[in-house]
Amino acid sequence: MKLKTWLGVVFGLGAVVLGGGVAQADTDYDNALKSAPQGISLENIFTPGTTSNNQAAVVDTNTAGTQAAKVNNGKKQFGALWSTADNSFDLTKNETASMWLYFGNTGKKAADGMALVFQNDGAGLAASPGFGKTISGETLGVWGVDTDKKQSTADKLAASAIQNSWALEFDTHLNTSSNYSNAGDADSFDGKLKGPHLAHNYPGEASTYQMVKASQLLPYPASGYYATQTHAGAITGDYTLLSNGAWHHLTLDWDATTKQMTYTFNDKDPVTGNDQAGVSETADLDLKKIDPDNSGKIRWGFTGATGDSYENNLVVMEKVPGLVNAKAHTTLTDLQTNQTIDDGDVLKGTHQFRLDYQLDYRDGKQSWKDVAAKIQLPASLDYDQTATIRYQNGKTSSVDLAGMTDNQASFTLGEALSADNPTATISFTGAAADVKGPVTVDASAGSFTAVNGVVTTDTSVFTVNPTLELNLFSLSGSSVQLEPGESATFKGLIVIPEGVDLNNTDMTVHPTLNGTAQADFKLPAGDDNSSGRFNYSVAANQLKSGTNTLKLSVEDPYGNVSNTVTYTITVPGQLLFQQVSTKSSFEATTLTGASQKVKRTKDWQVEILDTREAGAEWSLQVAGTKFATAAGQELSGSLYYYDSDQKSPVTSTPMTVMSGTSSDQDDVTDVVGGWDDEAGLVLEVDGDAVQGEYSANITWTLNNVP
Repeated sequence: MKLKTWLGVVFGLGAVVLGGGVAQADTDYDNALKSAPQGISLENIFTPGTTSNNQAAVVDTNTAGTQAAKVNNGKKQFGALWSTADNSFDLTKNETASMWLYFGNTGKKAADGMALVFQNDGAGLAASPGFGKTISGETLGVWGVDTDKKQSTADKLAASAIQNSWALEFDTHLNTSSNYSNAGDADSFDGKLKGPHLAHNYPGEASTYQMVKASQLLPYPASGYYATQTHAGAITGDYTLLSNGAWHHLTLDWDATTKQMTYTFNDKDPVTGNDQAGVSETADLDLKKIDPDNSGKIRWGFTGATGDSYENNLVVMEKVPGLVNAKAHTTLTDLQTNQTIDDGDVLKGTHQFRLDYQLDYRDGKQSWKDVAAKIQLPASLDYDQTATIRYQNGKTSSVDLAGMTDNQASFTLGEALSADNPTATISFTGAAADVKGPVTVDASAGSFTAVNGVVTTDTSVFTVNPTLELNLFSLSGSSVQLEPGESATFKGLIVIPEGVDLNNTDMTVHPTLNGTAQADFKLPAGDDNSSGRFNYSVAANQLKSGTNTLKLSVEDPYGNVSNTVTYTITVPGQLLFQQVSTKSSFEATTLTGASQKVKRTKDWQVEILDTREAGAEWSLQVAGTKFATAAGQELSGSLYYYDSDQKSPVTSTPMTVMSGTSSDQDDVTDVVGGWDDEAGLVLEVDGDAVQGEYSANITWTLNNVP
């Protein structure tokens, strides 16, 4: 009885464990098909390999129009799917392929991964590693089979791989056994790698592998060999890199000129479909190794192999080279400013906009027809109820958006895109939301899907800024009259709409004086940072005589500008000496006993400033005393004012020597600047002059005329 009960418990536990394991794998497989990203039909594009042990297949997903390549989903499996003859990869042209890959959800327990393979193996669709009786998961269905511990060179190992091939592996399981007891177990390729990885190399080339001798001494001497593999262009990570229950996007870009293949992993968000940076590596391909007959074509596809552990390996194709080559891009335009809104730009709230999705058919074996658009439109935009589709062939159609929810628009293009009708532009219009503060709008993805090609595009990341009505008022009236030399102060008040979180220090004043922009300044916080009050001062030396016009406006951080306030500042005109030397001199002169003229030095200065209304007149007079020494001895000679060929003696009686008329500008007349050595004030000394130091007082008189 006891024994029977014990056996029943053991059997029951075993059933629970096994049942749970199978349920987990099936649930993951079902969830992968349910969550499959948008892809294309694989009919007549990929076909399972023709080996008898191949268990790969094309399966339907829950996503409309999308099939998946199921490479592996069980223990001890080999799987291979290859491109059909009509869809071989053209090595003579630049090509792009994109796809979604799934590696299960078992993390560290995952095994073994899969490979993207390009091959010209003579076996064609039957290409496979030479497994023998046991499938080796380490091979990923393409690499050599390392089950002979006696092989000391890599020639035989390389010959067991798919020939004339290049493979990009997605390895979820580390094969790092490195001792005698494991030699020949096909479990050593990954050497010193620390985690799941992507890497590439040539499976059929002996240089890809390195044979390592392993030995033991007890209980008896023995030796054997195991192989490691060169992992070129490795992208590594922890156990969430691949088998994390998520779909992973891969883009391949082939440059036919440089013979380089660039692969970019995780370059799209699996949830939103938005583009992201991803991780890239570039491989230089030796076409002699993969296309020895120089055909310019190569078969391509996916392989996988599992041992005692496994994962669900699935592929959804987005873009197959040569089938349909199409692109999509978006353009958001502010219709009120006619500005394109790119990443980081600003769209003003309430402004009218147009959002264009342009599809471009470049070339391909087939036309792109029955294209289903699924667009997540950007938030914070209010859309009109109708969108318009314009085709290059001149046809147009409308899309009814009245029933749209959550900004998701779905419809099918009525026209096929082809060489004869290569473009379609889908235009959404409306107005930006009336926001009260800045709102950042994230990128939104749009996909355009047909059975032969999927194209995606993202909108830019932009900010919707509020459109606010700012009102500026003058608390100083509209004008002021000053005395010459006084400064002016304008007192202003900016009123911000209620409910908007802005303060004084957020606002910038833009002043203009007499048509010239002055330095902007921020409103000070003051006692109350939200008062909206501010002062703006204009220094006396910034003001001209007569009428000065000060204009001010205020701008908030969102680019909204207030009304402009005009403030008139009147300064009466003046007539005055701007500069007059307090002491001037003539050059020291040697007396010769003959009459001579004595030159002025450079310390003479007489400048007249006239800021009166245009047309006002003035006159300048000069008078002076006799030159004499400190002891009172007068100089034998006289001071004259020379004007053209006339000279007049300077006496104590004022004599008019210059006159002028004011203009619209602030006039400055440099009296001395117009003199040469023979003009202006000239000192003439007689022949009987006596040596000495002489001085005189000269008086300048400026008269307002009349």
